[in-house]
Amino acid sequence: MKLVFLGGSLRPASLNRRLLQHLARQAEARGHFIQCFVGEDLRLPLYEDDLPTPAVVLRMAEAFREAQGAVIVSPEYNAGIPGHLKNAVDWLSVQKPSPWTGLPVLLAAASPGAFGGSRGLMTWRATLANLGAWGAPGALTIPRAHEALDAEGAPVEARYAQEALRVLEGFLESAARLDRG
Repeated sequence: MKLVFLGGSLRPASLNRRLLQHLARQAEARGHFIQCFVGEDLRLPLYEDDLPTPAVVLRMAEAFREAQGAVIVSPEYNAGIPGHLKNAVDWLSVQKPSPWTGLPVLLAAASPGAFGGSRGLMTWRATLANLGAWGAPGALTIPRAHEALDAEGAPVEARYAQEALRVLEGFLESAARLDRG
């Protein structure tokens, strides 16, 4: 199955980027084809109707159209959506045909705080629903991620490691069953 991973902070050492890379490795180890858009891919001009579409957005749109599922790993900025990710989603939302229609999407977040980024994921759900994507009912949140994730983004505690695999595998099973048509 083809999957697209989108997100993380713009910082190379961000907790969310590390989590994204860990989840992508786990999906790849299960035989899935993975395409990731992180960091520099997300340094886009602010969306504006009159601007030409950046080449990376065209590549992202094609990857999303071909994917059977997507994983968005989103930092939480002031209990909301980070501007760079929302901007990328806005650019993708105007591509024709829409790369979001019927796309199964898993949300994940890591945060040094006690809520694990969960407050920001609530806003993502409304955005994804508006775009016609299918937001997976479960999400993966890692609180106190600065202690809970190792340098490669893998959860260090067994309970978080098991939860991450359970959520990812559940999403992969659902995405394989869903028809984007």
